[in-house]
This record gives sequence, C-alpha cells and structure tokens, in this order.
Amino acid sequence: MRGKSGVVFLLLILSVILLTTGCWNRKELDRLAIVAAVGIDKGEDQKITLTVQVIKPEALKRPSSEGGSGKEKGVWIIKSSGNTIFDAVRNFVEKSGRKLFLPHTMVIVIGEKMAKDGVIPVIDWFLRDHEMRLQTWVLVAQGEASEVIKGDSGLEKIPASHLERMIEDYGALSKSVSSNLMEVTNMITCQSSHPVIGRISKNKSGQDDEEELILKGAGVFRKDRLIGWLNPFETRGYLWIKGKVKSGVITIPCPEHPDQLISLEIIKSKTKVKPRLEMGMLKYTIEVDVNSNLGEQMCTEDLANPEMIAVLEDEQRQAVEKEIVALIRKAQEEYKLDILGLGEATMREFPKEWNKVKEQWAEEFPQAEVEVKVNSRLSLTGMLKSLKTLK
Repeated sequence: MRGKSGVVFLLLILSVILLTTGCWNRKELDRLAIVAAVGIDKGEDQKITLTVQVIKPEALKRPSSEGGSGKEKGVWIIKSSGNTIFDAVRNFVEKSGRKLFLPHTMVIVIGEKMAKDGVIPVIDWFLRDHEMRLQTWVLVAQGEASEVIKGDSGLEKIPASHLERMIEDYGALSKSVSSNLMEVTNMITCQSSHPVIGRISKNKSGQDDEEELILKGAGVFRKDRLIGWLNPFETRGYLWIKGKVKSGVITIPCPEHPDQLISLEIIKSKTKVKPRLEMGMLKYTIEVDVNSNLGEQMCTEDLANPEMIAVLEDEQRQAVEKEIVALIRKAQEEYKLDILGLGEATMREFPKEWNKVKEQWAEEFPQAEVEVKVNSRLSLTGMLKSLKTLK
C-alpha cells in the first residue's frame, strides 16, 4: 500500500506542476518603464513634479565604440505632474504608455522646495510601494531635483549609475553623507535626533560652461523639513561624531615651513559619545581616535623622527577638533537641533534622566556642555627620511 500511495502522491505533484503556467503577478518587461533614478519637486502651485531616468535597453546594447561624448544616452528623461506623488506616477502612462517599474531605482533625489515643505509624503509613498527597495539612496538637491536627474555623465551611459557610485564612494573624501530609504525613515521617526541627508548640486565646471554634479555637504532637517545646509568642513565634523569617517585627507602646515603643506591620509577612526552626570547635570564627551599615514609633503623637512611625528600628530588633533567644534557650534547656536546624537546617547546610558529631559530637549540641547577629545596617531611617514638629499 505504501508503494501505491507514493505513486499517487508523485502523480499529484506532477499534475500541479503541469497545471501551473507561471507567476500570477509577472510583468512583461516590454510594457514597463524601468526607472534608474527619480526626482521629486514641488511647484509654486503646490503640484508635485516627478522627473525620472527610464533605462533604454536598445541604447545599452550598442557598443561604446559607436560614439564619443555625443553618443546617445542610455536613459530617457521624462516628466509628469499631479496633485500627489501617486497621481503624478500614474500620469506617466499618458506620456510613455508604460507604467513605472521601481525595483531597479538607484537614487531618489528630493528637490529643495519639496524638502523645505516636508519629506514625509515622499517617504510615505515610497514605503507603501511594494516594488521600492529600502536600500535605495536618498539625496536632497540644492535647487530643483529635475536638474540633477537631467544631468549627464561622461563616464556612464546611465547617469544614475554615476550618482550611485558617487554616494558609495563618499568615504574617500568624507565630505558628504550617504543615507538610504530605510536610514532616512529611521532618522525622521527618531524622537531624540534629527536627520542629516547628503546634498547634491549642479554647478558649472568652468570648462565651456559645462555643468557637473557635485556631491558635497549635507542638508539639515528639523524632523522632516529642510532648514539649512552643512558645508563640507562641517559635514566631516558630523561624520567624525557619527563614527562614519572612513577615509579622506587632512591638510596641515609643515612644522618649519608653514607656507608649505602636508597631506595626511585618514586610515581609520573610531568615535564614542559619552554622557555623564555631574552634580545632577548632564555633560558630554565626544572622543575620537584617528589614525593616518603621511600621504604627501611639500616641504623637505625630516618628518620621520619622533619629535616631528609628535608635532604632526598634534597638528592633526587640532585639525580634527576644529571640524568637530564647527559642527557643534552650528548645531547648538544656529540650528539649535540635536544632530549630534546626544539625546540618543543619553537615552541609552541614563534612561531615567532622559525621561526627565526629553520633553524639554529642544531647550536643553543648545545649552549642553560638550567636550571634544581627539586621540591622534600617525602610523607611517614613508620610505624617505628627508627630501633634502634630492636638492
């Protein structure tokens, strides 16, 4: 009987396989507009304008030898508007005859006016859409997002790929911030801090008035509304505090020739934000460990001896401290927003104290006493002890 039961079970499985024709919700690619990047702007009439890069499969199949800088782009730029984001998305069908397909979207760019009015509607729509990946990068444009989306790339047929690489490689300079859709959502919903999102702008390069995209600095938000910007110097101060400095260059003067410069390459860093209670008062220490190599020296001094290394380490310490202090002052004196994560650190270390101050944290944060401590170390000074012998 067991043998017959096995045969019947096998026949049943085969029948199910034969009757199954495929995925019930599959989509034909020739009926979809595959999106690489999307920009969201708000006009003066409060209508939403979406600008998207739609991938053109035919252009991507052509060999790169068929053209130089004037070769056909691998994307089609198309705009649509509506009373809401969803309305604008559906209105694309009027122009393209295809529905937008979002799973391959690399970057979402939010225009400056849209960001100032609040990004919750943007984040809400993308989170509701089951196709959108939570790892999609999010940037805020200085100006209109449409200008960024329309921007060209001299390296990539799909400009969104260029944007994606810029974001992923931000750590080489540590002068901008990378945030994906999930991280932005967490920052907006966090009760103890405020979001900081990378800034993208379109500037003239100076060569034949050509325009280029620049990822530098960051936007500061009060919850979901953009209120101002951080310059690259302040942005790296933010990244030091957040423990997100991966690499970059610190420029300091030569000890004996201050008019000549030395470049230190950041190798690694580590940060601790330490709240403490003193006489019932909350105080904070931001401690940063930074390790670097000597990357370049424009002077001919012997920098390999212990005395010189100590001088360079002190110069590096001062340089990092200046960046961190600049960010703290911007946060406390100008924006009066906790983008440092002090409230979050307090909530972890002293939950009872946090419950006492959280309702008044907006008033408490600008007055908080913050000490900056930088532990500086220079690991390698290079093969040459002195360049004087080359003169």
